[in-house]
Amino acid sequence: MQANNINTSQLDTLNNQANPAEAVFTLISDLKPRTKDIIIKRFGLDGNNKRTLEEIGKFHGITRERVRQIESATMKDLKKNDKMELLENSVNLLEKILIENGNISERENLICKFNTSLAGNQTHGNMVEFILILSDKFEQFDETDNTCKAWGLKNYDLDIPQKVVEILMEVLEHRKEPLMEADAIKSVLDHSRSRDVGVEDQRAVISYLKLSKKVLSNPYREWGLSSWSEITPKGVKDKAYLVLKKNGRPLHFTDITKKINEANFGGKKAISQTVHNELIKDKRFVLVGRGMYALVEWGYSPGTVAEVIKNALINADAPLSKEELIDIVLKQRIVKRNTVVLALQNRDKFNKTPDKKYFIHKK
Repeated sequence: MQANNINTSQLDTLNNQANPAEAVFTLISDLKPRTKDIIIKRFGLDGNNKRTLEEIGKFHGITRERVRQIESATMKDLKKNDKMELLENSVNLLEKILIENGNISERENLICKFNTSLAGNQTHGNMVEFILILSDKFEQFDETDNTCKAWGLKNYDLDIPQKVVEILMEVLEHRKEPLMEADAIKSVLDHSRSRDVGVEDQRAVISYLKLSKKVLSNPYREWGLSSWSEITPKGVKDKAYLVLKKNGRPLHFTDITKKINEANFGGKKAISQTVHNELIKDKRFVLVGRGMYALVEWGYSPGTVAEVIKNALINADAPLSKEELIDIVLKQRIVKRNTVVLALQNRDKFNKTPDKKYFIHKK
């Protein structure tokens, strides 16, 4: 499918020529003041939230039904207006982006790609959506329980995106762990069903996946089932777990807090003291030093330095030397050597052999 038979050189200049806001306001410039204000408010062309029929009716002292009639008639007139040609570059650019991304895109993803393609003429999402509504090349797909709001080329069928999502879900349910974006794409394209589905382009795969609410990506571009805590962490503990797992080493709770906020998981900004208070109660985490947390799954065991020593001696086949115990503890805790030595001096807990090795009486 070709984008309105536009040649490559023309497409390459679209981003320099398209000025969406200027084109739209020129298009509506001849409307009567009240009609123009209704269109601006109804579609949020001023960058504010779209107003309801009732809100606009109260503002102008007319019924909500009258507002709806004015909006409907005006949109029909605008679509037939000769000034619609001012939107041609923006329309062609949107069409080009959709074709490159499998002919359909989640709303925010399309707006982001559109603005990224422009040369200094970026605009807000309401303006872009107004252009999509005015053009007869595009179709809106409403949000559902399983899919996000999207825009596609006219008469596009959602069957292919749904099958792509089903393929990835099958892979994820089998692996039971998230996949990096490149691996997620590869798993779809390499799947035995992909040829029957008819998808071959990486950009199309990602575009289809972004339509779904069943599979999502986290801030680290890992894809997984939306119900997984590593994909949609629901609280500060889940976010901290994901931060530590991605960093692969113990971190101070203030650093964990900083990285949670940098990752932009959404929701309230994390507070360091709250993070500290929550992690110390969660069995997935181990306090391995002053404010330093690690994951139990890395091999760290909970407890004080003395408890780490005790467990090491219980599990040992023979008494252990001071250096052996220091080495074991330093792999489990971020403490000074002298802290381990002081703990070993507790004669109520640890016994010494004549050759100065430590043991405890096993029950």
